[in-house]
Amino acid sequence: MAAALKPYLTSSYTHVKGNGGVKGTARWLISQFGHFQFVARFDIASYYQSIRHETLLKQLNQLLVNKPIQSMVKDYLSIPDTINTGVEMVARGSLSSLLGALYLLPLDYAMCEHQQVFYVRYMDDILILAKKRWQLHSAIKTVYAVTKSLGLGPHQKEKRFIGKISNGFDFLGYQFQPGQKLRPSTESLRRLVERARRLYEQGNDINCLRQYVTRWVSWIRGRLSDVVSLAGGIRKYWIYVLQALKIEQNSQYILASKEAL
Repeated sequence: MAAALKPYLTSSYTHVKGNGGVKGTARWLISQFGHFQFVARFDIASYYQSIRHETLLKQLNQLLVNKPIQSMVKDYLSIPDTINTGVEMVARGSLSSLLGALYLLPLDYAMCEHQQVFYVRYMDDILILAKKRWQLHSAIKTVYAVTKSLGLGPHQKEKRFIGKISNGFDFLGYQFQPGQKLRPSTESLRRLVERARRLYEQGNDINCLRQYVTRWVSWIRGRLSDVVSLAGGIRKYWIYVLQALKIEQNSQYILASKEAL
């Protein structure tokens, strides 16, 4: 079913394989800094919890998706809907990512009308670049109007930024600052610590915790090593995690890390 639905996604949706992904999007954004002055970044509040079944099924029908697939999607949507509210979708199900992408197709189409701005979407993370302030404001109005019609709404404070590109902004786990290399965003660091804390509280040993930090650093660098700054390397983020978890400096974790990193 996934293969049958993917062709309906637009090129501005970069989550799907072949459209750039996180790393391709990050590299492309860097290349565009000299062409735009303003940026707006949004994240949809309670995205999966707000998806309306009727609206999504209507969209599939308008796209002329065949009836058997529509029927399977309907069954899939009913999984968490035990009291028949007609709202919400399993956040981590096998088709949730794809269906979640399709739900915002009306926004992708509407943004095509704003030919003087650059628009990109990674699931429900939305980014707009514009040369003029009025162009940005016009595009933002479209975002709010379309998402409202879908029963959605962007976060009003968190995960939201509107301003000059020169001031820097966070997107897809990275901090973008013209003239500087990428760095892990505040949200990315928060998630690093959160996951490490769960591993630690579950009783995982030193090797498991250190391997997680090493994999995280490898992901941050992956395909972007020439444009990402990770001064201090793995050791820096290892110590950062230990301090965030308030693990004593003379513990086995610190002692073991001196030779391992």
